[in-house]
Amino acid sequence: MDFSKGVLFDPGYSKYTLPFASNIDAAYNMLFSIKSPHQRKFKFQILYPQLLKLLENTVSFYLGCLLWATFISKNFKDEPKEILNNSYLGQTVSEDDMLFDVNYAINYIDKLKKDCMYYLNKTCNIPDTWLEIMIVYKKFLTENNYLVNAKTTADIVLPKQIKELSKENLYAVLEIIENVLKNGELKELFSAKKYIL
Repeated sequence: MDFSKGVLFDPGYSKYTLPFASNIDAAYNMLFSIKSPHQRKFKFQILYPQLLKLLENTVSFYLGCLLWATFISKNFKDEPKEILNNSYLGQTVSEDDMLFDVNYAINYIDKLKKDCMYYLNKTCNIPDTWLEIMIVYKKFLTENNYLVNAKTTADIVLPKQIKELSKENLYAVLEIIENVLKNGELKELFSAKKYIL
């Protein structure tokens, strides 16, 4: 990556993300349009892998944001860089709007667990780390005032849960980010979680 002119606000994750709340709502609207409880259970069985993948994609994206924020703020600690293309810069935003998706995803974990028991009669395997990532991401957003003042890498505040990283680990994080941006597999960002959380 070329950092000579500054660092991108989004290194390229957004093209691989899907709108979480609207896709979940669409899936449940389809589910609830089925009258027969037996058919509804069968439909949920088909939908379940897609719902889980959507949640995984969303959590991966949040982790990716934390990884990128950690890399750019720590790597350019001594010589801050301008953050390019921050569409929130100088905007007036509402807390409800900015936290809607992450709150929706956090609350959805409990719903999905209940739905697994109800429709599939089994517990669903949602890693505990997913909730941890979303809580830290939400904290990151609030502590940074939703990034409306983030002009340079020096303006980024990292939640206290984020570990100190060696230069070697910072570049390991960057390498994982770059690979994910090439192949579009956001879930591969989970391999970098150990460096920051």
